[in-house]
Amino acid sequence: MEKIPETITGANIRKRSAFSRIVRKSVLFAIPFWALIALYIYDDPFMVLRKYDLYDSDVMLNEHHVGWQIYRNHCDSVHFNSFILGNSCTMAFRCAEWEKYLDSGDRAIRLFGNGESMKAISLKLRALDNEGAEIKNVLMILDRTSLSRFSLLNGYGNILPAAISGESPFAVQMEFIQAFAMPDFLFPYLKYRITGSVEPGMKRMNPYGRIRDSRNNDSFNPRDKMIEQEGEAYWENRKKEFPERDGTVVVEEPAIFHNQRMVLDDIMEVLHRHNTSVRVIISPDYNQKELHPDDREILQGIFGKENVYDFSGINEFTEDYHNYYESGHYRPLLGNKLLERIYKHQ
Repeated sequence: MEKIPETITGANIRKRSAFSRIVRKSVLFAIPFWALIALYIYDDPFMVLRKYDLYDSDVMLNEHHVGWQIYRNHCDSVHFNSFILGNSCTMAFRCAEWEKYLDSGDRAIRLFGNGESMKAISLKLRALDNEGAEIKNVLMILDRTSLSRFSLLNGYGNILPAAISGESPFAVQMEFIQAFAMPDFLFPYLKYRITGSVEPGMKRMNPYGRIRDSRNNDSFNPRDKMIEQEGEAYWENRKKEFPERDGTVVVEEPAIFHNQRMVLDDIMEVLHRHNTSVRVIISPDYNQKELHPDDREILQGIFGKENVYDFSGINEFTEDYHNYYESGHYRPLLGNKLLERIYKHQ
């Protein structure tokens, strides 16, 4: 038998040894990754892996997923047929308050998104239609920013559920996993998990406790309690959040062009098919900038002049700073006034 040279045998041993070291290093390197995935699955920090009865958390959640899951949790028992859609200013409109102006037995739910795009509203209506929902009433709360957005927004806070967007569930989950693994969230989250408390400055964390109704997704704004406790001092102590207005009329640049118009037409197509009663509200923003007349005219042409209510600009609603939590959001007491105004003549 031919003898194998020792040099060849030694080389093979060294190769196997080097390969073994690479495997060991790869396994050791992968341990933190798999530990991270295991923690994500176990904790489900964004509440998107499993079904829950209550969607409140110490983590700031994706409002699209929360609203849709609340709808799915209760649609068989509550039979929602009325939908509040739009951006975060929907917090000013309580479902029970709106139901006062609807037919007896109509039930409302809020399906909003922070910085909502018109495309997201369109897809939500399509998803409801595909679910076989009755879309009897729609209240849309918009501003120039929402009207300008004809495509979906990026990021874990803006991604739609797969059931709405049509994206693969895996792709949606990857967005949340990536957000979870980012150091600006992961490190504060790990500290929170150890201490059990949310500290000031922890990004993407919710220090307020319960902030929504688990049955219709109404907003529970913690600033309501602050206003109740502080009274007029609430606004006096937060003047930086309420910049001075000089009373000058400022008309914003047009927001609706061809792409925006196409999305608005898609929305109207669903509403028309369901013979939906629709009301469109342009928010009374604290900055008192006025929606461009061309945008208002386009909206009136699509949804009907009698169904579009533009409260932007300088008016009785925007003049009173007591109507606002801060410059970006207004309170339910103003939302109630707007509902009364738009429904009083019907």
